[in-house]
Amino acid sequence: MTRTNKIGLFSCIIIFLMFFSACTTSEKLTVFEVSPTSSSLISPTSIATAVPTQEPVVLPTKTTASILSAGDVIMHDALIRSGKGENGLYNYNSIFTRVKPYIEEADYSIISFEGACMETDDNYTGYPLFNAPPDIISAFSHAGFDMVNNGNNHCLDRGLAGLLETRSIIKQKNMQVIGTFNDFTEPRHKIQDLNGIKVGILSYTYGCNMNENRLTEEERNKHLSLIDKDKIQNEIEVLSPLVDLVVVLMHWGTEYRLDQSKEQMELADLIFQSGADIILGSHPHVVEPSEIRQIDGETKYVIYSMGNFLSNQIGGENPNARNNDFTQEGVMVSFEIEKDLISEKTRIISVKHIPTWIHRFTEDNIYKYSIVPIPSLDDEVFNEADAKLAEKLISSYNRTMEKMQEYPASQ
Repeated sequence: MTRTNKIGLFSCIIIFLMFFSACTTSEKLTVFEVSPTSSSLISPTSIATAVPTQEPVVLPTKTTASILSAGDVIMHDALIRSGKGENGLYNYNSIFTRVKPYIEEADYSIISFEGACMETDDNYTGYPLFNAPPDIISAFSHAGFDMVNNGNNHCLDRGLAGLLETRSIIKQKNMQVIGTFNDFTEPRHKIQDLNGIKVGILSYTYGCNMNENRLTEEERNKHLSLIDKDKIQNEIEVLSPLVDLVVVLMHWGTEYRLDQSKEQMELADLIFQSGADIILGSHPHVVEPSEIRQIDGETKYVIYSMGNFLSNQIGGENPNARNNDFTQEGVMVSFEIEKDLISEKTRIISVKHIPTWIHRFTEDNIYKYSIVPIPSLDDEVFNEADAKLAEKLISSYNRTMEKMQEYPASQ
């Protein structure tokens, strides 16, 4: 047989095999192999042509995400000094070491910062006109926070220039800022996609310690987000169709009041009726109660005040109305939300509270600070605390958790 004939015979066999294979996926075929070195046919070989079975693709029907929020950070003079090193540089990272794992664990985390933070003005001062080193913003980022709420009564403590520079520094540290705005083109809300769940966030403050009156009406509308019922209702109604869940940050209430006011409750009612799902309160410098509400078959949540996350409002041996155990404590709120990808309904499936305590201690005759989380009364933090601190932590935990409504309710 010539080489040409060999090639022709081999091609016919291949075509025959391909044709027959297309007709069946389970039977065995008997074909003859052609020896590459001989013109004769060799013994038949059984060739299996079964196609491997593929597992069916199962598409997810639900997706979840977690959100964590903390209370106010107020940089008093002693706190500012606590981060200054011998080289004149500031570093506040260690303050957040204990709470960092909780912040990083969340898909998205929010902190409230009261005051200005400037590089161009290094006259750093605490109360009543707050201006802190930018390194505190770096510490927020290092701890894992994703958003800084700067809408509060101290955001104009260094005027409009301080407000705008503070915003710029926050954004330079790869965090979002809300509550203050650069210009009219910037949306009043933020929308964050968390694992396929669109979360919309709004922020409002009752005022700016009258410093807002130094601005023109146009400047107030451009740069601030002041509480106005009609405005709040309208902005929530505009945002709601764009997202799966609406979170509203409220700087409101009465300082040092341990329970919510009638005005807070009425405003919370309006916010929920307008379409919001979660309200996170700040400003009173103490922890106020939280509530789980059922509205039209949906679970809603409000905490009227998360208290102080970091400040120097510490009573020590001489407590007073503004510096005591109540102003030394705060609470982190942790949510888990779930979206049904078929019905496209999103709901809150879990709300947990982690009380916090501002631990102040002395090192080289300088006050130092650490935010201590108290997730439970048998947490390992008690292994490191001395008897006096442990007593404070236990009292704070019990006091805070008495005001909290968790979801699902603790058994």
